[in-house]
Amino acid sequence: MMATRATGGAPDTSDRLILDSIIFGLQRFGGISNFWSRLVEATGKSGVFPAAELLLPRTLRAHQMPDLTGFSVRRETTPTAAARYLPVPSASRGATFHTSYYRTPFGPVDRYLTSVYDFTYERYFEGWSKRVHHFQKRNSILAADMAICNSASTRADLLSYFPQVDPARTCVVPHGVDQQMFYPDPETQPGRPYVLFIGQRVGYKRFDLAISTVERLPDIALAVAGPHLTQAEKAHLELRLPGRWTEHAAVSSEKLRRLYSSAYAFVFPSDYEGFGLPILEAMACGCPVVAANRSSFPEVTGTAALLADAQDPDAYATLLRRLENEDRRNELIEAGHRRADLFNWDSASAQIWELYR
Repeated sequence: MMATRATGGAPDTSDRLILDSIIFGLQRFGGISNFWSRLVEATGKSGVFPAAELLLPRTLRAHQMPDLTGFSVRRETTPTAAARYLPVPSASRGATFHTSYYRTPFGPVDRYLTSVYDFTYERYFEGWSKRVHHFQKRNSILAADMAICNSASTRADLLSYFPQVDPARTCVVPHGVDQQMFYPDPETQPGRPYVLFIGQRVGYKRFDLAISTVERLPDIALAVAGPHLTQAEKAHLELRLPGRWTEHAAVSSEKLRRLYSSAYAFVFPSDYEGFGLPILEAMACGCPVVAANRSSFPEVTGTAALLADAQDPDAYATLLRRLENEDRRNELIEAGHRRADLFNWDSASAQIWELYR
């Protein structure tokens, strides 16, 4: 379904803006809900869109909700498990409709925008979950007046999977990093050097590669932040890194800032990411970054990180050893600060507002 524009002149900022926040019912933590939360808060406080509406799911899962100042708020009545797949009936003519997670408007709207984050399902999932997700994403992207991608890498994936899409109906708006939350924490205390691994530990995230890398560095420990480790994971870590690992489950932003600030390095060996926000968080905290030289990482890091050309523990261990040189380490930290300064939520929000107009 192609979104149909209403007849007449181009809408101005007095027209309805609807932000479909279904992601707050789908994700407790994560980069998508973080991005959407920043966009919602900045848009509401800006005062640029006085007729802004926020559509919230019936059940909220998000760990932390944004300030909803500046919005009229409406809650859905359909259970989120079903509503996530259904067109949104409240979107209508005279409205600019932006969905956080691939929902389409039920009828014609003036503008329909969808945010596209990655193609993880297409690359790494199988079965019905992959087919259902891809079908919904396809419908959303083909219907959208504009598909907003978080990186050039994601945009290239979109045009590869959907070559029928006009490239002019796609754009790149990089995510930002909150430097009021992520900065070098003065209260961190030096201790045993550790490499920090953050996030999910499913296959393509390459947690196995992080373990194998630290195994080759006997003076370095591994700190794991994210979901609680299973008993099997703990046993495996103790077998491979006896006494050289720590768990930091479901950490707050404050704790995460301290972990970044005191780490020897942040390692991000993932095979694929749509963007890679933890890279910028680490840089903003003065933590050197070692990541994979693939997908979106080079465009996020620039020359401010050490990138491994091979998904091999020896390649990562070699790069981590370079940080033993204090001059090189300090150069990388300073470059990281400068790089993080280029990515901010105010700029990201302003670029999206221009698309609304």
